[in-house]
Amino acid sequence: MSDSLSLHLTKYEEDAIKIIRQDIVAIGQAIDSDNEAKIKNVHIQMDGRYTTYIPNFGKSMYGYRSDDGFAYEYLDKKSLLHNLSIMKGRLEGYVDIFPIIKDSKLKQGINLSVTNTNEIGINVSFKDVSQQIEKMPGLPEEETNEIKDRISELEKINNEKMSKKKKWEKIKPIISFVLDKGADVAVPILRLVIQMKLGL
Repeated sequence: MSDSLSLHLTKYEEDAIKIIRQDIVAIGQAIDSDNEAKIKNVHIQMDGRYTTYIPNFGKSMYGYRSDDGFAYEYLDKKSLLHNLSIMKGRLEGYVDIFPIIKDSKLKQGINLSVTNTNEIGINVSFKDVSQQIEKMPGLPEEETNEIKDRISELEKINNEKMSKKKKWEKIKPIISFVLDKGADVAVPILRLVIQMKLGL
């Protein structure tokens, strides 16, 4: 299989990624500090910076409601640490994936070129990614099976004879699902999506 992935980021996007990388470091330092005041302060900063711009940024975090945002009066140190860990994973995913896919659409200003000369290779990739997910030590068995089911869905969609537009409509909920699982899960699965050559 031969794949070439060409991403051309604008200066604005390159600067944004630098800031995000700095924030990932700041979150890591806050977690390591074990200082509740620092942890809360960084949490508030990340909330203010990203909740508006990254869809579902607060999803699966303690004390978050989509209408009202975070209810800080209910967040203890353990909850804040949990949330920061998720934020860190999402920002890592943003840096790795969002230059390619954002809101289930390709980000403007980026040219995506994928060449795939071996269709059998893509099927091997589905199997490889499924095995990779199975070996992830931090995933509970139920969640592992859920993610593997989504990979099987992707493979079925890839093999179905339908328009690229219809395939993309079926794939969008899967993308939303995996983006919520953190960078380790999202990156390999989204690479499969890119390889599906949907003319995105």
